[in-house]
Amino acid sequence: MIITGHNVTIEARAFAAPVNNPEITEVIDLISGEVQRATAFIAAHRYSELVEARVAMREATKKGQPRHICAICGTPVHLVANMRKRFFFRHKTEDGSCPAVTRSSLSEEEIRARKYHGLRESEAHKRIKQLIERSLRADPAFDTGTIVQEKRWNAADDPQTWRKPDVQATSAEGRFAFEAQLSTTFLDVVVSRRMFYREAGAHLIWVLASFSEDYRRMTTDDLLFSNNSNVFVIDEETVRLSEDTKQFHLRCHYRIPFCNGGSISDKWQEAVIPFSAVKKEIERQRAYYFDYEAEEAKCHGTFDQQLRDDVIAYWAVNMTRQMEGRPEHQDRWLVIKEKLAERNVTVPDRPAWDSSFRGMMHAVLSALKGHGVGWGFDTLIQCAHQTAQMHPESLLAFAFALEVAGHKELLKSQDSTGKWASQCEVMRIQLRKGDPKYAPPQEWMPALSFLFPEVGARLAEFVRRNGLSTS
Repeated sequence: MIITGHNVTIEARAFAAPVNNPEITEVIDLISGEVQRATAFIAAHRYSELVEARVAMREATKKGQPRHICAICGTPVHLVANMRKRFFFRHKTEDGSCPAVTRSSLSEEEIRARKYHGLRESEAHKRIKQLIERSLRADPAFDTGTIVQEKRWNAADDPQTWRKPDVQATSAEGRFAFEAQLSTTFLDVVVSRRMFYREAGAHLIWVLASFSEDYRRMTTDDLLFSNNSNVFVIDEETVRLSEDTKQFHLRCHYRIPFCNGGSISDKWQEAVIPFSAVKKEIERQRAYYFDYEAEEAKCHGTFDQQLRDDVIAYWAVNMTRQMEGRPEHQDRWLVIKEKLAERNVTVPDRPAWDSSFRGMMHAVLSALKGHGVGWGFDTLIQCAHQTAQMHPESLLAFAFALEVAGHKELLKSQDSTGKWASQCEVMRIQLRKGDPKYAPPQEWMPALSFLFPEVGARLAEFVRRNGLSTS
């Protein structure tokens, strides 16, 4: 946390903080139907995630499709933050029927009228509009006849609905609305414009006069985290470059994730870029130069694979008949369990004591390796019979693991008596009848899907397609 004057800047990866003693203590998630403690919901999200979520939440409410309602009165609610960027839920409307009072005597619309619209005619606002227009006129890619300030933009299907963007322009890429972010740009303003220009099939580009990663207002964070962690600045330097090169340039500030030991850290980068290098998404109303989400996913992928490798290595050494359950291995497993929990994957505290989980892991790893893992069998055929007899709920996972590893022919070659082939035919008939004993355990499906993604995906698809309920 960085405090400068009256502003508080929160690190993107820090967990969000709720206010103390919020008026609305519980909300109902209309998607899951769960009653959620407001403070727990907020504290479970990282700051950047919650800021992005509050933008989506406000947009859903404006569409008449709220995601959360007050648990007491059923009024739609959305997330807001106080001056210290602590979050709480607020009613969409306050009619006095709920004991939770979340609004002041002045409505957000009244405050916006007093502050936002007044600043739109400030000298600073006029200056940034001029800089945007100069930048656009320098680039022949934009039709000069379409570059105008403060011109009314009517909705195609409703002439009563309109916006007046700071600057608008058209190029071969489409129609653009450029809006200067003011220090008091309310989230409601941001969301309304996002919705309007999306419906118009146009691009909305927010522009700042300056940016500091160490001094960010809530209004800046709303744009930053809903814009794939990119913000754009136009200043005298970028305008001169636009005019010199006859190509519209902006200054982009963006976050870059990187692997730092066993976690992800961020660093800030700044670059002056041509507007043609900006990726534009109308549906999500995003414009960005650096794809933060994609790079973060790569980091997560690296950590996920490391964790999978740790589990498999642990299992190979510590889950044999001779070693499983020994106390000296428990601490290492609990560390692994905690890391899996961070990815919302549940595993038992003591895997040696859970027959279902242990059987699933033995079966899948044996099928993937082509020999016994955990059971101490030498051959794959022994593992197949063991799974069928003792763990039928893991037989489908075993079969799909054979496919993934290409070991079906190996198993067939070991079935010298034909007993396994006969047993497979019986199992096929029973599966067609929906025999519940083959239903994979629902409790361990997330673990299977995480640890063995391809096996988990094939099993989940089979269950869905055949209507086989998980046990």
